Amino acid sequence: MGVDEKNNQEHKKFMKSIYKKIIFIILAIALFSVIVGVVKYSLTYIENNPEKYLPTQK
Repeated sequence: MGVDEKNNQEHKKFMKSIYKKIIFIILAIALFSVIVGVVKYSLTYIENNPEKYLPTQK
């Protein structure tokens, strides 16, 4: 294995780790966005329909 081949393999490993980090960050942001959206929607729904969620007075 020549010096150029070895450098090329190290570069490929380095690029793969960068791609993995980028994909991980994108997935984390997407998951976080979905969770925030569901929470916002739930809170809005509860505010608009309080009779379903407030305890009934006897």
